[in-house]
Amino acid sequence: MTSRRSLILGVPALSIAGALAMPRAAAASHHDIISSGNYYLGVTPDDGSPDRDGGLIPLAQGALGDGDPSRFVGWRGASNAPRTIALVFDLLNDLPLAQIRIVSNAPAPGWGFTGISVTYRSEGDTAYRLAGKATRTGETDYELVVPMADRSARFVRIEIIRSSALLHVPLSHVEIQRGHGDAGPHPGPAFTVAQLRAELGRYTRLADRYGQYLYQDWPGKVTSDDQLQREYAQEAAALAGVALDPERYDRYGGVKSLGRHGATGYFRVKKVDGRWWFVTPDGHLFFLKAVDAFSEEEWGYGTVYENPDGSPRDMFDELPDPDRFANAYAVVENGLITVNFVKANLMRKYGDNYKAKWRDLTHRRMLDWGFNAQGKWHRDPAVPFPYIERAPTPLDVIKVRWAIDPFDPDFSTKLDRTFNLRPYRTDPWLIGYFFENERGWNREVVGEVVRQAGDLPAKRAFIHYLADAYADNLTRVNELLGTSAPSFRALADEQIDINRVPPGDVAAFITLAAKRYFQQVRNAIKRQDPNHLFLGSCLVPTWRTSPEWNAGGVDHVDVLSFDWYSNNISELTRYGVHDKPIVNLEYCFMLPDRGMTSHNPSIAASSQADRGVRYASFIEALARTPFFIGSAWFAHYDQAVTNKPGSTEAFNIGLVNQQDQPYHEMTNIMRETNRSLEMIHLQAPPS
Repeated sequence: MTSRRSLILGVPALSIAGALAMPRAAAASHHDIISSGNYYLGVTPDDGSPDRDGGLIPLAQGALGDGDPSRFVGWRGASNAPRTIALVFDLLNDLPLAQIRIVSNAPAPGWGFTGISVTYRSEGDTAYRLAGKATRTGETDYELVVPMADRSARFVRIEIIRSSALLHVPLSHVEIQRGHGDAGPHPGPAFTVAQLRAELGRYTRLADRYGQYLYQDWPGKVTSDDQLQREYAQEAAALAGVALDPERYDRYGGVKSLGRHGATGYFRVKKVDGRWWFVTPDGHLFFLKAVDAFSEEEWGYGTVYENPDGSPRDMFDELPDPDRFANAYAVVENGLITVNFVKANLMRKYGDNYKAKWRDLTHRRMLDWGFNAQGKWHRDPAVPFPYIERAPTPLDVIKVRWAIDPFDPDFSTKLDRTFNLRPYRTDPWLIGYFFENERGWNREVVGEVVRQAGDLPAKRAFIHYLADAYADNLTRVNELLGTSAPSFRALADEQIDINRVPPGDVAAFITLAAKRYFQQVRNAIKRQDPNHLFLGSCLVPTWRTSPEWNAGGVDHVDVLSFDWYSNNISELTRYGVHDKPIVNLEYCFMLPDRGMTSHNPSIAASSQADRGVRYASFIEALARTPFFIGSAWFAHYDQAVTNKPGSTEAFNIGLVNQQDQPYHEMTNIMRETNRSLEMIHLQAPPS
């Protein structure tokens, strides 16, 4: 017997109060169901007559409104199929709604979707409001009931998200029940297909005046500027006695009880008793516990509020006053026009000249929570912590897809011209540099290289590699590649099919490219700053790179740096065989709550405390390896609930929310974990 998952979604809190069984008898009687109106499917379905013909579909005639459970609309999966499917209903007039019932009867196993959201607007509104959203579980059939409490609406939108483009999506029935009250007095004409298509692009109102999610309440949600100011006074009093303990730590955070290991005046790495460590400028062992994007000036904390044409991005109940909070408005990367609610809230909390108070309290917070450095991205130079700096990428490098061509004969010159590292040369607080970010070579890059003509330096280098690897045996190389070039020079202009290149040669060429890349970057850094460490390129081990690239430059970096968002450490520990210290410079655990989402299931937590528990488990496991010497949590603050600029990301990544309220349930666990990491590392089996 087919099971049905039936959910009733509460409004306005939007928290699902359990999976509530809803028998068919509880559905609206027929005379309560709205049958007039039209709907439009933003993605033309593959199944369901007449819906698959597209266009304007009368509600009473289409598969979604006819009440026949045997009919359904279906969107079949494909590699290029859209992940989000949106549809909009025009009820022809503002009507009070009692509830919206959505039924998805899967015709066979393998049909389903992941998430669903319902929004609505009346004729007089410029933006939609969220009525409800839910996550679908794995049952074959699914039913969602969204109470509307007589809210007035003419337009109703449904957005369905599938976890994979290959997943088939069924939708059987949408039942919109009329509530109590009068219809709108002066309805406009029925919307056309073009008008309904435009409705799919309208914004949904999401944020209040403090940047908080509108559709949920929680303890501590900010309701006034006075509340923020009281919270500052209380936290400042609680942290008044927090300072770096000079008996336990040197000024950089090195642990004095672990002995002196040679003071050079700069950070370096050293293997002590079979375990790798950072060593501070004063000569004490140091385990990196950094926070990325430390400064509130970080552009990724903002959100776009205005489109390039000057029209509003209508997602806010109220924007910060542009005169008082002028500092919160900025044009950032790619010319995006943004507002930063973090900065506006800091001004409300600490005063218009907030910097000094914020820096003092933030420094004490980090010391209290056991963090000891500023990691990647925007830092605050006035907060006294060791830090990591980025060596800038030349704008004129030769690119193959996302990757740099290190065989460019001018690559070193371009690095010298772009780097400006001399101001950092004598700064003892600088740990070291990384270059680029999450960009490496893999088979896809090599495939693009071998398709190119011989004017690409990497293509010429590949042909030289083949000549060396096959002892100048052109006949053998032509045979392998399916080519008939009369010379190796001519072969450089041939389009080569990557599928004809032996995997071993692909791997070897990536290794060769990595060595050349990392050697040239290291040399360029050292020409301007011989005192600080080279931390590599912060690679995601499984994305836009390869094992050969990740380890190919190991002889030319001081530390292997990765960005790894996961609860599994195996992708990092596999590189321990190279006897090189390793750091993880981006990771975190996220809670999909309060309008925010998570990056991937492996880092999705069930509560703020669970974020702390997952942090402890992950970082302690790494500390127990002899080659791991630290990490950087990404990031200090959450992203905006209305999305990071130029992105759909609205991630709960912060130690602190955008209202400058710490997640104490998490940081309390982090505090105890961070204070024990050096001792845990001391117990790692020596290598």
